[in-house]
Amino acid sequence: MQSVPYQENLKTKCPVNLPRLNGNDGKAAAELLVTWLDIYSTCAARHNQLTDEIILREKKGYE
Repeated sequence: MQSVPYQENLKTKCPVNLPRLNGNDGKAAAELLVTWLDIYSTCAARHNQLTDEIILREKKGYE
């Protein structure tokens, strides 16, 4: 069967280097955790969609 290209957004890699703590108080820690949550949520959603797409294509017999 003919290969179907993946969406470009599904081929985007997640960041390897995460932001670091910029202070030693609770506010700095909270801001960092919110940033990490945003990065994780975006990456996890993309990864899960890519996984679903691969499984779907395997079921349909695409390469």
